[in-house]
Amino acid sequence: MGAEFPLSVPSRHGPVFSTFPAPEKWLIQAGIPAWGRARLSPKAGTAYALNSQRISQLGLFAKPATKWSPASIRKMQTLLTLTIIVEPDRQRLARFAMDAVEALGGNVFSAANRLEGLLRRVREDCARARTPVEASLLLDDLSLCLAWENQREPLTTLSQPPAASKVTALATQLKNASESADSTLLKRRNEQIIIHLEDAKKRARQEMEELETLLEMKKNELNKSILAAQTDGLTGLYNRSGYDTRLREAFLRCKRQGEPLCLMLLDLDFFKAINDTHGHQYGDEYLKRMANALRASVREHVDHPCRMGGDEFTIILYSDIPIAKRVAGKVLGLMENKVSIGVTQMQETDSIESLVGRADSMLYEAKHRGRGQFVADEVSEVRIKAV
Repeated sequence: MGAEFPLSVPSRHGPVFSTFPAPEKWLIQAGIPAWGRARLSPKAGTAYALNSQRISQLGLFAKPATKWSPASIRKMQTLLTLTIIVEPDRQRLARFAMDAVEALGGNVFSAANRLEGLLRRVREDCARARTPVEASLLLDDLSLCLAWENQREPLTTLSQPPAASKVTALATQLKNASESADSTLLKRRNEQIIIHLEDAKKRARQEMEELETLLEMKKNELNKSILAAQTDGLTGLYNRSGYDTRLREAFLRCKRQGEPLCLMLLDLDFFKAINDTHGHQYGDEYLKRMANALRASVREHVDHPCRMGGDEFTIILYSDIPIAKRVAGKVLGLMENKVSIGVTQMQETDSIESLVGRADSMLYEAKHRGRGQFVADEVSEVRIKAV
C-alpha cells in the first residue's frame, strides 16, 4: 500500500482534506496530536474528508475524559484556581483558559471548541450541586487541562515543554488577574469572609458561654461538696471542720475591720445519763432539739452555730458581749436550763488559740458553778463598760 497525498495543502485552522493512509506530517500540520492521529487508522483505500467540523466531532484534539483526585493534582502544576459561583465567573474562567492556551503555544482553535462544551458541563455541575465549584487550570507535562470536582479534561496538547520561567510567570499573571478582575466579586467574597468571621465569633461566644456555665456548675458542685464535708450529718450544723474554717474567717475579718466577735462554747448537761436512760434514738432527737435551739437564737446566714462532736456545741457570734449574753439566755430557756455555756469576746491582743482558751475557761466555770447557766468573761465586760 502506497501512501496517498492530500488533495490540498493543510492549514492550522482551515479545512484539511486527506485520503488515508496519508503521510503523518500532514496530520501534524493539521494540529492533530499523537493520540488523535492514532485514532485515524482506517483500512487501506478508505477515504476521509477532514475539516474543522469533522475534527471537532472526532475529538482529535482532546483525549477522552479522565477522573482525577486531589492526590493526582499535587503531581501537576496548578496555573489557576477559581471559585465558580455565577455566570461571570465562568466567563472569566474561559478568558483565563484561552489566555493560558495562547501563552503556552497551544492550539487556540481546538481549545476553544473544547472549552465551550466543558463550561456547559461546569454550569450543569454547579446547578446540580447548588454550591460554588472550584475549577483549576493544570499543566500536566504537555497537556493543559481544566479540572473541577472529580473531573479533569484536556484543553490542548503542547508541541514542546514550556520553560519553567514561562509557566511561573503565567501562573502569577493569572493569579493577579483573577484577584483583581471584578470588584463586584471581590466585594462579594469580602462579604462572605465577614459572614464567616461573624459565624466564628458567634461560635466562640457560644463556646465561651458553655464553658462559663460548665465552670459555674463545677464551682457549685465543689461548694456543695465542701459544705457536705463541713456539715454534721445528724443536726445539719457545721461540724468541727466547718467550725475551724468559719472561726478563722471570722477572726481575721473582725481583726481587720475592728468589728466585735464573740465565741460561745456549750455543753449539754448530763447528756450521757440521758442517752443511757432513754436510748440512743432519744439521744439523737435531743441533739437535734439542741441544734434547733441554737438556730432559733442567732441570725440566719450571719452567725454560725456548730456541733463540735458528742454533746459539745459552739456559736460564732458577730456581736459584742451584751448581745452574746442575751443569746445565751435564750438558748437556756429553749433547753430548760439543761445547758452550760461559756461566753467571751475577742480582744485586740487575742489569737485564735487565746480566744478559744478563754471561752473554754468560762464553760468550765459555768459547770463548776452548778451547770444550767452561762458565764461571761469579765475582762470582756470591763472593756465594754470602759468604752
